[in-house]
Amino acid sequence: MSGIHALILFIGVFGMLPLAIILYKRHRTIKMIKTGIMAKARIYRITATRKSGESVQYCFYDEQGQLAYGSLLSNYGKFKENDVIDVFYFSGNPKRSTVKGAWKSPVLLIFGIVIAVFMWFAVYKLFEMVNNGAL
Repeated sequence: MSGIHALILFIGVFGMLPLAIILYKRHRTIKMIKTGIMAKARIYRITATRKSGESVQYCFYDEQGQLAYGSLLSNYGKFKENDVIDVFYFSGNPKRSTVKGAWKSPVLLIFGIVIAVFMWFAVYKLFEMVNNGAL
């Protein structure tokens, strides 16, 4: 395999990275909800973000009684300060917590798939051009 072929292969693998991250985070969230520990969290701050939505900060007590913090992005007006929500976390790491519905957007998954397909099509075309001597 020549250097240009290795570079084309690297571009193809790099193009799969967004989809791999989306799938990993979806899997981790589903696993955390199924096997993690549920806690009641209180929302203590809501701030508007530049993009559409709000940043919601919450705090909860883990199984050892330690206060843990987390945040999530939400639509405007979905939560209010002092609301109580259910959060899920793994017992060894309460800093990583999630709520139901996180990473469930089919639009995000479709976007990752579109990026991967586009990158692999571009890699295929580059490979054809290299083998035909156009590059």
